[in-house]
Amino acid sequence: MAKQPAGPSSKTVPLVSNWIHIVRVLLFSAAIITAYLSLAALSQAETIPGCGPDSGCDKVLDSKWAKWLKIPVSLPGLGLYTFFFVSTFGIKGGNREKAKRSLNTLTLCAVGVLGAALWFVGIQAVAIKSFCTYCCIAHALASIAAILFLTQATSVADKLSVRLNLGGAGAAAAGLVALIAAGQVLMPADDHWAKQMTYKQTNKVTQVAQTNAPPAVLKTNTPPIPAVVTNTPPATKPAAADLFPIPRSGISLDTSKLAVIGKRDAPNRFVLMFDYTCHLCRKLHGFVRQVMPNHKDTLACFLVPMPLDAECNKQLKSTSPSHVNACEYAKICLAVQQVAPEKYDAFDQWLFSEHETAKPLEVVRNHAEKLVDKEALGQALVSATLQTQLQRNIEIYELNFKNWNSSNMPQTFIKNQVIFGPPPTAKILEDHLKKEFDLK
Repeated sequence: MAKQPAGPSSKTVPLVSNWIHIVRVLLFSAAIITAYLSLAALSQAETIPGCGPDSGCDKVLDSKWAKWLKIPVSLPGLGLYTFFFVSTFGIKGGNREKAKRSLNTLTLCAVGVLGAALWFVGIQAVAIKSFCTYCCIAHALASIAAILFLTQATSVADKLSVRLNLGGAGAAAAGLVALIAAGQVLMPADDHWAKQMTYKQTNKVTQVAQTNAPPAVLKTNTPPIPAVVTNTPPATKPAAADLFPIPRSGISLDTSKLAVIGKRDAPNRFVLMFDYTCHLCRKLHGFVRQVMPNHKDTLACFLVPMPLDAECNKQLKSTSPSHVNACEYAKICLAVQQVAPEKYDAFDQWLFSEHETAKPLEVVRNHAEKLVDKEALGQALVSATLQTQLQRNIEIYELNFKNWNSSNMPQTFIKNQVIFGPPPTAKILEDHLKKEFDLK
């Protein structure tokens, strides 16, 4: 009998070629980026390179959409990419049954990756209207890996004599997106702000208290102005009820000299330090405006402009493009309050309307000139009183960085607390104020 020519056994036919290595490299790269974002979120990193204040990355990572079931969305993303990567090693010709299972698993992963990418990129485009470079790169790398795998999956299925179940994978991906959406919409990460406050209040205060250094005191050659007095004022100074101590700074603000939202003589008071060019500051300001009408007779919010602009803030080495002219915005706010304090509330409501974007500087100044006397406003803008108050606000910002190890804005002072950044919602802000001041 003649021998049949030797041919490759079905068990030894290679199911994949070099394209699988490209898939693995892409998935590994996406996983590395996602792992970095996860570590930054879990450690509450102050800054991420390339994600400066008001950058698209900053807006995305600080939004409520950056969490799923109160954990960073990068964590389940990292799990999906890692599982996809590891599963690629299961497609081997030596074990057909295992290869079939791996093929099904990989198909689900690939379609799931594409579905998740569509959801999160869509959220950035529609809901946040900003894009995180890190997130988009990770989604792009993983999506390319998924598409490359799906283009080759039919060939693998043919070699295994099975049919690729793309319909089932698509249904599973749709279910995954629905699960993600439900988790983000129905269970937003509302407790992040309160936890951040607790962390700053306990850990950071303890760290400062362990040192032998006395509480920081401002050093300045300029004489004190009425808006700021020491913690031990002479008897001739304003009554203690007018003073608001800045935690761990050794100084107090005279609230009668500050702009206010709400009733000036309300029994419960807190202070908001803001920069108009800071989108998070505008966000928190909008929340304050929502909350205050519910407590107009019992609650007052005093406003302290503090520009993140190296032009007047010497604590900064450079000015982010987002904060150009922040000094001028802050001066206009201080000048309107100085010239016509009774008109500041109307100016403030106009200034922070449509808070998603900042109004052009020229438009803001023209509006201020129409609201108050143009000549008086001009004189106030260059007055020594305004300049001294502005620098004092900046010095408070510097002290907060030294004492609390955070430069995040906005900063909210409630009793002996300094809270950095805005809460996720107005309700979270109101709930915290109710708790602290025993409001109804």
